[in-house]
Amino acid sequence: MRKIFIAAIVTVLLSFLGGCDKGIEPLPPVSPGPTGFSGKVTFTGNWPTDIKRTHVVVFRNPILSSGDFFPPNLSFVIDSIPNGTKEFTYNSINNNFISSFTLAPGSYKYIVVAQSKTPTLSLNRKDWFVVGVYTTSGDQSKPGTMTIQQGYMTTGIDINVDFSNPPPQPPGGE
Repeated sequence: MRKIFIAAIVTVLLSFLGGCDKGIEPLPPVSPGPTGFSGKVTFTGNWPTDIKRTHVVVFRNPILSSGDFFPPNLSFVIDSIPNGTKEFTYNSINNNFISSFTLAPGSYKYIVVAQSKTPTLSLNRKDWFVVGVYTTSGDQSKPGTMTIQQGYMTTGIDINVDFSNPPPQPPGGE
């Protein structure tokens, strides 16, 4: 019995000694992944016929005046969504419309689908109409906040667009 007990202790000690290659040193840092966000835009109802551009647009803060529709508050733009689309899945890494826009970690408080009748990109608030707002409550009058962390993709930034029931428009539009 004593031989079995000594053999068990020796086995346990050898396991501990053989399994410790670097002691209690911390694990090496994990290489961060891409920083960004992704989601899906779902469209219901009939698309307006005179629309030239549709984008997911990210603002750091809500648009409280027409002056808020401009960098640095205008933080990111997703590639144009083709007219007539019923569902558009996107991510900010693959669908970055303006390469000079990079999404910094932080909180973004107004994420919308906006449409314009102008054939070229315009930074005039009056040229854009908000057709969908990212919300966590389902109430498009209460925009949700998206938080971006360095090295992580924030998922589930889904926006519903109902052309028959547009959200409240921010100041500065027509």
